[in-house]
Amino acid sequence: MLDFVMDHLLTIIIVLVVLFVVIPFLKSILSKLVIIGLVLVGLVYFGVLGPDFTESSSNFVENTIQPVVTDEINKADFDYDETTKEYIIQSASFHLKGKLNENTGEIRFKDKTYEMDVRFLKDIIDRKIEEEQAKQEG
Repeated sequence: MLDFVMDHLLTIIIVLVVLFVVIPFLKSILSKLVIIGLVLVGLVYFGVLGPDFTESSSNFVENTIQPVVTDEINKADFDYDETTKEYIIQSASFHLKGKLNENTGEIRFKDKTYEMDVRFLKDIIDRKIEEEQAKQEG
């Protein structure tokens, strides 16, 4: 019997490792995956996630955040440098610096600086530049 155990010691160790380490590990991962799956199914079933989720998120931005930003920008000071094509929009709460015909700008808000996509502000920036150029001409 001892000879059998010694001849098959590696196989016995592998079987014990699989029984006491690998199988419990796989069971815990599988149970977590099942729980995550059930949560996702529940969220989809109750309508939290689904095709309307991204649409409702963009509607939220358009209806709440964008009007606040637009109103703040309309009240802000605007400076435009014709030679460098750089603009600065500055108010008490933020500072936006960018270049004409570029999609990103640098925004400073509460002592932190971020790169931001400013395409949604393009119409406002263009209008502000036209107003600034009209002031300089007239």
